[in-house]
Amino acid sequence: MSKKLKVYFYLLSALLFIPLVSSNTLSFDQETDTNIRAEIIKDPRVQAMIKEDPINPTQILKLIENLENEKNPPSDPEVSIDTIKRDVIDEVQTFWMVTDFSPVTYNQISATLLAIGANSYIYIASDVISSVGTTNARIRAEEWRDEFENKIYPNNLLYFGDPDGYLGDIDGDHHVTVLLADLDDAAGVAGYFDPNNERSGSTSNTREMVYVDYDYNRYSVLAHEFQHLIHYNYDPYEYWWVDEGCAEYSAYLNGYTLSTNLTEFARDYFQHNPEDSLLYWNYYDHENSENVRSDYGGAYMFIFYFAEKYGSDAVRNLVSETFGGPLGIENTLDGLGFSIDFNELYLNWVTALNVDDPSFGGGLYGFENLDISIDYELISIFPNVKTDRLNRFYGMYVAKLVSPGDFMILEITPPGSYSLAISVAVHDIAGWSVTQEILDTDISVLINGTLVDTVYIITSIVTSATPAIPLADSSQFGLGYTDNLDYTYIPGKPLTITTGTLNYQSNNWDFSLYDIYIEDENSTEVTDASGISVYAKFEKSGSSLTTESIEMNYDSTSKWNVNENLQYFFEGDYAITIVASGSDQYGEQELSSINIAHILVVETPIISLYNITALYVFTNSSYTQLGGWQTFTDDVEAYVLLYDVTDTPVGIFDIFYRSSSNSWESDLLLMHEYNGEYYIKVSFKYAGRTVRSEESDHFQLEGEIPTQTNGIAYPFLPIVLIISLGAIVFIKKKFKQ
Repeated sequence: MSKKLKVYFYLLSALLFIPLVSSNTLSFDQETDTNIRAEIIKDPRVQAMIKEDPINPTQILKLIENLENEKNPPSDPEVSIDTIKRDVIDEVQTFWMVTDFSPVTYNQISATLLAIGANSYIYIASDVISSVGTTNARIRAEEWRDEFENKIYPNNLLYFGDPDGYLGDIDGDHHVTVLLADLDDAAGVAGYFDPNNERSGSTSNTREMVYVDYDYNRYSVLAHEFQHLIHYNYDPYEYWWVDEGCAEYSAYLNGYTLSTNLTEFARDYFQHNPEDSLLYWNYYDHENSENVRSDYGGAYMFIFYFAEKYGSDAVRNLVSETFGGPLGIENTLDGLGFSIDFNELYLNWVTALNVDDPSFGGGLYGFENLDISIDYELISIFPNVKTDRLNRFYGMYVAKLVSPGDFMILEITPPGSYSLAISVAVHDIAGWSVTQEILDTDISVLINGTLVDTVYIITSIVTSATPAIPLADSSQFGLGYTDNLDYTYIPGKPLTITTGTLNYQSNNWDFSLYDIYIEDENSTEVTDASGISVYAKFEKSGSSLTTESIEMNYDSTSKWNVNENLQYFFEGDYAITIVASGSDQYGEQELSSINIAHILVVETPIISLYNITALYVFTNSSYTQLGGWQTFTDDVEAYVLLYDVTDTPVGIFDIFYRSSSNSWESDLLLMHEYNGEYYIKVSFKYAGRTVRSEESDHFQLEGEIPTQTNGIAYPFLPIVLIISLGAIVFIKKKFKQ
C-alpha cells in the first residue's frame, strides 16, 4: 500500500470508529463536566455531609447534582430522546457506579441483564455473578423483578407519581433499571439513587436507575430509592425531610420492615427523641446517630399522618408540587380544597402522636393504622415547677399530667425568639377535648374540666406564619433554634365573667366591647385594683392559629371595656374570648365571632413579548390598605407563575411594584429554555391570604431545543457508516490494483 493510500485508510477508519465509541469517550464538554463535578465534590458542604452522614448516599449525590446544575446547567433538556434498541436479556453492559463516598468516586463495572419486567430491567454485577453463579443470580434477579413489578412499582406509582416526572424520560425507554451490586463492600451503603443519571455527562448512565446491594437483600431499599427517583424527577430541590419521609413511607406502602406499622427509625429513635426538629435534618450528629435517625422517623410519621388524613392524592400532589417544605404542603392541601395552614396541621400531628385517639375531633388526633408511644415527662404533684425544659424549632416537648384537678393555670416563659405553639389535650368525664394556640408573650393557659384524669401539654417553638427555611447554604441542616423554657403549674381559683355588649362596624373596622362584669370565687366584683389582667383574645379560624390579644380597661361606668380599630388584623373569621387572670385566678368566657374582610384584587396580567425568548409582565392590584398602601407594597409576596398548555407550573419569576407607574411590572424575563405554548398567572400573598389572577392570553416561546451531544447525532450515523464503509472498500480495491 502506498504511503498516501495508508493515510486515507487510517483517516476513514478513524471516521468509522468515532461514532461507535463516542458514547464512552469524554468530549470536550464532558471533560468540562468532569472538572466541575470534581470541584463540587470538594465543596465544604459536600465534604461535611460525606463525613457526618455517609448513610445517606442519595442526598449526597442529590446535593452534588444540584450544585453542578447551578454551575453548569444541563446542555440538553431532561426529556425523551430517540433510542436504537431496548435492553436485551443476558446482555452485558458497562455502568458507572459510585464505589466510594469518601470522597465520591465513580468507576465502571460490567453487569448482565438477567430479568426483564414490564417496567424494569434487573442487572446483576459481573463480580457478583462470578461469586454466586449465574443460576443463583438469575433466580435472585427474577425475584427482585417480580417484587418490583407486582408490588413496588404500582404502589409507588399510585402514591408518588410517574418515574419520568417533569424531567421526562432521559433514554426514551420507560423501564427502570435496577442494578444489584456489591455496594456494601464497595461504598458502604445498602442502596442509592444517583440523579447524575438523569442528565448526559461523563459518569452518567443516561437512564432512570437505582442501585441496591446484592447481599443486603431488603426490598425496602428498592422501594425507598425508587421513591427518591420519582421525587427527584418532579422536584430536584425538595427538602430532605419531605423526600426522606416519602421514601420511608414507601416501606409502609409495600409492607416492609415494620412493627405495628412503625419503621425502625420511628420505633427505636423518634418516639424516644420527640424534641428533634421536623424541619431540620441533623446529619452533623452522626457519631451517636440518634438525631439523624430520629429525623428519618419523624419525617416518616409526618408523611404517614398526612397520607392517612388526606389520602393518596395529597401525597402524589405533594411530590409534584415544586414549592418545597411547609409551603408546598399548604399549596397541596389548598389545591385539594382543605383550608388548613402548616402550623395547624403540625399541631394536629403532634397531638395525634400523643393522644392517638381518632374517635373524636373528626379523627385528627389519632392514627387509624398504627400505634406509637411518644416519650413524655410525667407530672403528678401540684403545684409544680419544671425549669429549663428543652424546646426546639418544630420539635416537641411533652408533659403528661396525671390527676391534676379540675382547674389549673399553666404559665410558660416565652422563647427568646419566635413563638410558642401549645396543644392542650384534656381527658375528663366527657372524653377528650383539645385546645391549640400560638403565643409570643404572656403565655398563660387554662386547664379545666370535670373529673379530669389526664392532660397532655405539648409545646413547640414555631414561627407565627408559615415557616420558611432557605435551601441554600445548607440552612436546612442541624438542630434548628433551641431554647430552654420554664413551666409553672398552679392549682387555680375560678373567675366568673358575665358578658356585656359587643359592637363591630365592618365598613370601617371599629370594634368596641363594654359592660364586662367579673366576680371571684367569693362573688366579689373584680376591678382594676384586684391585681388581675383582662384581655379580649381574637382567635383566627380556618387558616391560622395565631391570636391577637387586646388589653381591656376598667372604669366604674363601662366596667371592663375596650375600643379598637381592627383594620390591621388579617382577613378572616375571629372567635372572641374574654380572658381574666391573676397570680392564682383565671377565667374565660367565649363571645360571638366576627368577620374581618379586606379586598385584594389582582387583574389579569398583560404580556409584552420582547422577542421570541424574552418578555415583560404587567398587572395591577388593589387592596383595602391593611396597614397602609406602603406596607402592602413592601410586604406583599408577588410572583409570576409560568404554565404550559397542560396547566403544569414550569417556572416562577419575581414581579415588582413600580411607584412611578403605580403598577406591578417584571424585569425582562429571559425564556431561552422554554419552547412551546404558555400562559401566566400572577400570585399575590398578603395578610394571610393568596390571590391569583386569571390566566393571561396564551403566547409562543421559541427557546433553544438542544440536540443530543454524546457523539454524532443518531440520524446521521447510518449515513456516516455507509460512506465510511464504501470508502474503505474503494481504497482496498485500489490497493489490490
